[in-house]
Amino acid sequence: MQHGSLPIDPSTGRPDYSSIDASPISMVLTSAIRRLLIEEVGVDRVPHIPHRKFEGVLNPVREVNDMKGTARQVQVRAKRVFAGILPELGIGWVIPIWRKAIQPIAPQWMSNYAFVLVFTTLFPWLMGPMKGVDHVEVEVPEGLRKVTFNLLPERLSVPQSVKAERCRFVETTGCASVCVNTCKVPSQEWLLEDFGMPMHIQPNYDDFSCKWEFSKPAPPLEEDEAVMVPCFSQCPSEYKGEKDAVRQRMRARMGVGIEGGVDKYTGETLEQIASRASAEAKADAAAPSPQGSAANDASLAVRLDSLRDAQSGGKCWSVDDDRLDLVTDMAKVTAAGVK
Repeated sequence: MQHGSLPIDPSTGRPDYSSIDASPISMVLTSAIRRLLIEEVGVDRVPHIPHRKFEGVLNPVREVNDMKGTARQVQVRAKRVFAGILPELGIGWVIPIWRKAIQPIAPQWMSNYAFVLVFTTLFPWLMGPMKGVDHVEVEVPEGLRKVTFNLLPERLSVPQSVKAERCRFVETTGCASVCVNTCKVPSQEWLLEDFGMPMHIQPNYDDFSCKWEFSKPAPPLEEDEAVMVPCFSQCPSEYKGEKDAVRQRMRARMGVGIEGGVDKYTGETLEQIASRASAEAKADAAAPSPQGSAANDASLAVRLDSLRDAQSGGKCWSVDDDRLDLVTDMAKVTAAGVK
């Protein structure tokens, strides 16, 4: 049985990444990133797993994500890991060469293509099989065609973005929070700050595909669809129902993503979401708030504070310290008429 370009492992029912993991590039990068994660966490809790194994990366990733602090602090920690990859491999000199010698003279399509080549070559161990997408037609200089005895066509189709057919990281961690806080946001900021390359990462939580668009600035996080998602169905947290209900209440308040009383992100009604939540979440879903459709700021603050204090592990953006600021900002955007 196949899943995309990979066979299915009958013992797990998931794609078999053994061919990718056997690559020397995969082993080197897996080991390097694991060392950086352990340095951030301070301890290796799974020393029995070889450093070249993908499974050995997941534990320190979870620890980085679950450390005390806000989601922003998690993102900063993860960004330090990404920023340390090239120096860890002994090729930190690539960054100044790119910024000073290549980027100033390279056309945008060429810069984008360079990153397409890098990511499709170096990161299948993390994201699974990838391919270049969003092609543009580029005219081949006549002089170059003559040098190659007209072996090159008059125009080339050059990919500008990368798409993972099924992101291994998202599927394996089973957590949208880990995706956003330890991959999406820190990666976007790392490429912009170190390489001057704007990038928007767009995970698809329905099919686990993920698209990386180069030279496209990422929107503010509070406006990014990647954070407008309920906890995954396999989320072990007993507070899953409350998180889902709170998110939908916010969307209902803004008039975003609700069509005919059904949340288009989850395909459920508010009553269906509330049915798997606690009595507190059910009460919130059933009773109109003083403002008409969503809990007021004070009520929301009390509930989110209680969830944050009680939750023993895992972090979701919806219970982050900045959540109320996010809700306020989104309400301002909606009030200003920006959809």
